[in-house]
Amino acid sequence: HAFCCSSSGADEKRPMSLSTTRQRQGSAAASHKFKPDKASKALGESEKWRAETLPRAPGPDGSDGAAAASLLFTHRGFDHHGRPVFLYYGSSFAPKKWDADAVMLGVVHTLEAGFAAADAKDASNDGCCVIIFLMDGGTKLDMGLAKQFSRLVGAHYPGRAYKALIYPGTPLATRLWAVARLFFSSEIGEKVVLVKQKVEGRKTFEEHLPEETLSLVGIDSWDKVPWGSDPDRDGAPACDADAGAVAAAGPA
Repeated sequence: HAFCCSSSGADEKRPMSLSTTRQRQGSAAASHKFKPDKASKALGESEKWRAETLPRAPGPDGSDGAAAASLLFTHRGFDHHGRPVFLYYGSSFAPKKWDADAVMLGVVHTLEAGFAAADAKDASNDGCCVIIFLMDGGTKLDMGLAKQFSRLVGAHYPGRAYKALIYPGTPLATRLWAVARLFFSSEIGEKVVLVKQKVEGRKTFEEHLPEETLSLVGIDSWDKVPWGSDPDRDGAPACDADAGAVAAAGPA
């Protein structure tokens, strides 16, 4: 598959804006049903985690963390409202023997770079994101890794997953998810959309994502998609690494 893997600039240290700080405070409060003591404790633990985690690099090229940030979990542009869009391509890249902590570190750096790009694009954005889980070719996600990913989002990015789109939403995937979601945090489980493996499935993606982002995500080149590729669609430029990096990074 030819995908535009963004070079997200995760190593670039950016100061946290006032809007980002308020977003995180509000998300922590909402996730604990606006109970000040619990929200304050959770925010303090998350701040400590950030201080310990963010300075660590995912790793050199070829390492588990670097592979996670460039293949497994990538930033692919923005939705209609300027939220960062992330692609979790577990079917092809879910590790079997990789170091889970290193993989999660790569995921964290991708998340941070995507949120920073959204802030640079529009500082008034709501601080949320859209995550696409691709179960390509009928294979299933590596459940252990996916559960750890969901827990990470729930613990340290509460309230920031606006929507999770799972494709293909086949009957098998529906049954798998009905069981699997019991083990996921409500952060992901309550916001899931199963996208049908039918022609109208593309319409579901279009409801959430503009054509430019759909091109970066590469949905028309996924294996055996029922909607096929339409050369007359607007906003479908050639997909290459440089284009992905520019679109994902936003304006300079």
